[in-house]
Amino acid sequence: MERQITTLVIFKTSGIRNQFWAFQQVPLALFRLKRIPGLQFVKSMGSGGGKGFDFTPSLSTYCWLLVWDDRTHAESFFENNSYFKTYKAKCSEVKVFYLQNVISHGLWSKVNPFTKTTDFTPDSTVVVLTRARIKLRRIVQFWTKVGRTANELYKFDDLQFAIGIGELPFIQQATISIWRNPEAVKQYAYKDETHKKVIALTRQYQWYSEELFARFVLVEQKLISQPLN
Repeated sequence: MERQITTLVIFKTSGIRNQFWAFQQVPLALFRLKRIPGLQFVKSMGSGGGKGFDFTPSLSTYCWLLVWDDRTHAESFFENNSYFKTYKAKCSEVKVFYLQNVISHGLWSKVNPFTKTTDFTPDSTVVVLTRARIKLRRIVQFWTKVGRTANELYKFDDLQFAIGIGELPFIQQATISIWRNPEAVKQYAYKDETHKKVIALTRQYQWYSEELFARFVLVEQKLISQPLN
């Protein structure tokens, strides 16, 4: 029996026309992807500028998070869907990460979309997703106190990839980070002073109206590159 799988798609665009088109797709993709067979949950998001965590949004980098009944449905979509092909043709690079969930708690749009399908081994590549909706009355306080701390991720040698993404700038925020193994995540989560400070402040000020935390095993990463239109 096939198991639920999550795909994270990172689109890189260049050129004003393609970037403007991709920017428009952040809300429009939700309607285009609504009735895809086997698709359980979908989020279409932009990203932060710079290394992915700046206050100003990136005009070139966009993201889909797609939760599927199984890998067969995911593969069929990426091979055959005309909307995805149109998007891909406007990109200089598309990365697709295939993920299986190990642990997830909290809510995203009032549901927890992830089902546990595997466990970590000592050499598993780990993907960490943190996501939150910031209370309107707490936005200024949140960004003043911890807005740039995500850049601290880059000081860890075992970090392989990280990006800040979100459905709405400043309000609905998520971070995706990929780590060499479970021990690397443990070192970051429990020993990094900056991370521990953010956790303490979050508990103190109750910034979020909704939040979700999940960890996955990275099953496969595909890089799709082709000439732009």
